[in-house]
Amino acid sequence: MIADDGKTPILMDLGSLAPAPTPITSRSLALAVQDTAAEHSTMPYRAPELFDVKTGSVIDTKVDIWSLGCTLYACLTGKSPFEARSEETGGSLSICVLGGDWRFPDEGAKKDAKGKGKVNGAAEGPAEGAVGDGVKDVVRRCLKVEPAERPDIDELIVLVEELLGRMPADDERDDL
Repeated sequence: MIADDGKTPILMDLGSLAPAPTPITSRSLALAVQDTAAEHSTMPYRAPELFDVKTGSVIDTKVDIWSLGCTLYACLTGKSPFEARSEETGGSLSICVLGGDWRFPDEGAKKDAKGKGKVNGAAEGPAEGAVGDGVKDVVRRCLKVEPAERPDIDELIVLVEELLGRMPADDERDDL
């Protein structure tokens, strides 16, 4: 992590580490897992299934895939997807997480027939530092609200390797 000054590194601990998978076999265990998640994990990076842990569910490594998606988004844009969206809408951070309400900063803008953004009626090319579709797809896959729809780590590795394999030469990277 980097401090607000943009330079100073911050050492983070891994206090939210937990055994996985963890079958939730009772209401008391569900509440204990939920309380531990609330105490030891950062809300904007916490998977939806940890906000309201259900008896009969299984908490597994898909919570880490979610957090990775949030971290990738934050590395690309400067904020977690749910902080950005809750600030934009004035809504609750937890409601945004539970509803999967987020988007990339350049999404939602009006597009012309060729899919390019428009400013005052004039088409514009890709913005400097714009996030490419391939990278966006990886983040989108990680941030599926339903854990079963998220990739596991092996699937994620394949996705990233495929993306890296499609990387164009330096002068063609605008499409990633």
